[in-house]
Amino acid sequence: MTGKERRENILDMLSDRTPVTGSRLASHFGVSRQVIVQDIALLRAANHTIIATTNGYLRLEQN
Repeated sequence: MTGKERRENILDMLSDRTPVTGSRLASHFGVSRQVIVQDIALLRAANHTIIATTNGYLRLEQN
């Protein structure tokens, strides 16, 4: 899986309106949590509204 594919899948997972932890994402994709942190930063730079909560990452709907 490429980084781009992983980031697209992360967006899909964050669209459920349920927080997802970085550890859970890392385990799901078989990468380190630091890779997930970098992916989230890239997604935010691409204008995706992703927030970090105490329960995990959430993607906010863009109107």
